[in-house]
Amino acid sequence: MIRALVAIAAATTFAAPGRAADWVLQTIPAAGPVKVIETLPGGPVVLIGAGWFRLHHDGNRHRLVATAGPSQRPLPLNALPDGIIAEGPREVARAWLADPTNRYDHGVLGDAIEAESLVVERRDGRRDVVTLPPDAVFEDLRPRIAPLGGSDKVVVVKSHVTRGSALAVIGERDGRYQIVAETPPTGAPHRWLNPAGIADFNGDGHPNVAVVRMPHAVGRLELWSFRDNALHKALELGDVSNHVSGSRAQRMSAVADFDGDGRPDLAIASFDRRRLRLIAFVPGVREIGSIALPSHAVTDFALVGDAAGRPAVLLGLENGALVLARRP
Repeated sequence: MIRALVAIAAATTFAAPGRAADWVLQTIPAAGPVKVIETLPGGPVVLIGAGWFRLHHDGNRHRLVATAGPSQRPLPLNALPDGIIAEGPREVARAWLADPTNRYDHGVLGDAIEAESLVVERRDGRRDVVTLPPDAVFEDLRPRIAPLGGSDKVVVVKSHVTRGSALAVIGERDGRYQIVAETPPTGAPHRWLNPAGIADFNGDGHPNVAVVRMPHAVGRLELWSFRDNALHKALELGDVSNHVSGSRAQRMSAVADFDGDGRPDLAIASFDRRRLRLIAFVPGVREIGSIALPSHAVTDFALVGDAAGRPAVLLGLENGALVLARRP
């Protein structure tokens, strides 16, 4: 049982080496090990023991305050049991994974139950169901709704039973939502990929989908641009990871303008998950910061504002610590 509802943050910091010398890593004291970080419309919440907390700050002084945890409407009929309903503000109102199947035995997300279908619900309530053939599954938990190519698309991981994983884009064509583009599969079973963010990272005017190819074995970041109804690889970069094998935490990354140039950047773990990397892509790929972590990153990342309104990154570590990477 958590004995205190509020934990006052101490000024425990770790100096960051090299180019990250202007960033610090602050430990946020908690009444137990951090289990989960979720980002809600009102900001991130943290699961510690059996209780949920939100981060409150006054300047650079932070504390955890007890709060309600995340809630979700009951899952629709035949939805993936551990799936999460994605909600969008434009033409796609909701999307979720459905029709559980055990025909793919990878278990990278904690079990061997994946989805055969994806349901897309429009703003007017009409639904389209995208069902895969027997040689593929959606190996994902949360669809991503994003404006690609001028209209809402749904981005999801599709895994071929014999040919590995691909990034699939689902959009409206001929009056219904269906797969309109996908990347080449990774080549063999159990070679998974995990999306890391969607934004115009490279400044070419087209949103890019950042994805990590084989985050447990290869750790290569790829940027894919969606234009002319196809996905085009824009670049590759090594030494990253955004997932722990067997974990349901898929969002070990965050998108924000970390260097103040008006362009989106990416915060992501290094391949060994012992550093937090801040990566910019314009005018060329460069590392804004590389912040040493005292233990492996294991939770989803969350964005919070620092005292000056600049983005900071909240994450949980394997040793149970909750830390905040921020400018001093």
